[in-house]
Amino acid sequence: MKIVLTELQYQKVVFSLLDTLYGPNISFKKDEDIFEILSNDGQEIFRLYTKVGKSKGCKRDMLVLSQTIEEIEGYLPPAVLRKKLFSKTILSYVNEKTNLDIDCIDFPYGTYEDDERYYENRYRFNVKKNKKTTTK
Repeated sequence: MKIVLTELQYQKVVFSLLDTLYGPNISFKKDEDIFEILSNDGQEIFRLYTKVGKSKGCKRDMLVLSQTIEEIEGYLPPAVLRKKLFSKTILSYVNEKTNLDIDCIDFPYGTYEDDERYYENRYRFNVKKNKKTTTK
């Protein structure tokens, strides 16, 4: 059986998941050029870069912390995380809650390690340009 979701239905599901995991009232605190976006209980869930550390072509680049991705992966399959719709939905959620006007997202997925090193794949997306981005 195949289930088809509209974008609006998908957005409602992800918004509800994020509200359940992090509370309906997320907040932020600012340090120089970095904003720490916090859950209801004060845990940092996202980090926003406005100068150093942002991707090329981005004004405000939000990093989804590894621990946040791990929590979300407990409810959504990892393949969903690498999709444009997921990126747009996460940014819509954070922008709606904080009014920070974030245009890019950067998050880790698919971590693996060999004998000596730990590797992390990264997904970077610019919502305003509707395409993947690269680092500077």
